[in-house]
Amino acid sequence: MKRLAYLLIITATLMACEAGGGGKPTIAVTIEPLRYFAEKIGGDRFDVVTMVPGGASPETYEPTAQQMAALSESCLYIEAGNLGFERTWMKRLGANASHLIVVNSSEGIAPVAATDGNAGDPHTWTSPANALHIARNICRALTRIDAKDSAYFNANLDSLTQRITELDAKISARLADAPSRTFIIYHPALTHFARDYGLEQLAIEENGREPSAASLARLIATARQRGARLLFVQREFANRNTATVAGETGARTVEINPLSYEWETEMMKITDALCTK
Repeated sequence: MKRLAYLLIITATLMACEAGGGGKPTIAVTIEPLRYFAEKIGGDRFDVVTMVPGGASPETYEPTAQQMAALSESCLYIEAGNLGFERTWMKRLGANASHLIVVNSSEGIAPVAATDGNAGDPHTWTSPANALHIARNICRALTRIDAKDSAYFNANLDSLTQRITELDAKISARLADAPSRTFIIYHPALTHFARDYGLEQLAIEENGREPSAASLARLIATARQRGARLLFVQREFANRNTATVAGETGARTVEINPLSYEWETEMMKITDALCTK
């Protein structure tokens, strides 16, 4: 019975992928960086739509009624793995489109504890090493729903793998000259990045909330002691505490967007900021 149910789901999914009046089948992803990877690998075979739009927080965003309805036309959903949006909405999204195959793009990536006390930082895509896992997971998923184009997807994966590997080498070389190995950030989105390149991330946010006065004081003292010169801020998490920390530590403030579609550009922007003296 389980095998029959599985075959029925696959059949329904393939029918959804082939539907659309001659148009391309649709894939849904949670955030823009996943659209970047899916489009690099899927090429011109799919349309890729993003559930959490640019400028919105993937921790608190609620999908519109139109987005919920549009999922019935998607054959595959690619999730980051453990973002707030996914924890809150994936069961409801699945109930709304029972044929939908859901793929965790972070499968196989070891969890890394964030510096704000959370057990695992879900921002896995901010690491080129992790991006290789994500790309392979997406390629397998696309091949699963479109086996006839598997050679095309794998060729695109090879090209993307080369780009990611070259980016990783470039970041490593640049960070060798970083004036400080410690940086400050409000929302701890760069835990995986910091781990990979031997950096220390000091997060202002505490377990997803604003820090207490005592915690803020400890962070400022640690940042001074470690010689942190840079404070990353994100528009989705604008907060008055960032100005306080910048003023007390003398750290330079740089706005970043880890949720940007331009994934490679953003990774280098973060790197260049860390290397500016």
